[in-house]
Amino acid sequence: MLSAHKTMPEAMMALIDDGIKIDGYIGPGHVSTIAGATMYSRLIEKHPISIVISGFEPVDLLQSIYMIVQQIENGERKLEIQYKRVVTPEGNRKAKALVEEVFEPCDDWWRGLGLIHQSGMAIKASFSAFDALKQIPVEVEPAREPPECICGDVLKGIKKPVECKLFGKTCNPVNPIGACMVSNEGACQAFFRYGR
Repeated sequence: MLSAHKTMPEAMMALIDDGIKIDGYIGPGHVSTIAGATMYSRLIEKHPISIVISGFEPVDLLQSIYMIVQQIENGERKLEIQYKRVVTPEGNRKAKALVEEVFEPCDDWWRGLGLIHQSGMAIKASFSAFDALKQIPVEVEPAREPPECICGDVLKGIKKPVECKLFGKTCNPVNPIGACMVSNEGACQAFFRYGR
């Protein structure tokens, strides 16, 4: 097994620590279903911001945005669960216990953002017999971002996709160059499809 698991709160915190002004986050419902809403506790303690855990239907997202706006207008900064039909504060205890048994936090590379401290999940030594990095002698090249790609700045909200020299030309959904164009959830791909 090759672990590519990552943890959201560390990445969310890293953006704020990097000086990016963030008023609120829409928390991912699928991740929070397993990990539980309390996984954001450290983030809220360190950076009092609005976090609303959302489902993925259009009405879920609209309601989550509304909940964040309400918090900001009321001068509140807290964690709320919009996706209550699936997400609980404690999450899936059995799944979390298994994750804690097999994995441990490690520094990890995020496409477009770089290395983020304790944001990955490495396989523990007691399960090294299942760890592809330990069992298969393969040299893994360090991740490299294309120098012309501004995906990191797009992810941070510093720049818009159209400010990238590659956007819509060499970088498009059929030939994605950066992380923001790879996924249909990516900012560049969404902008390519709907923002033109």
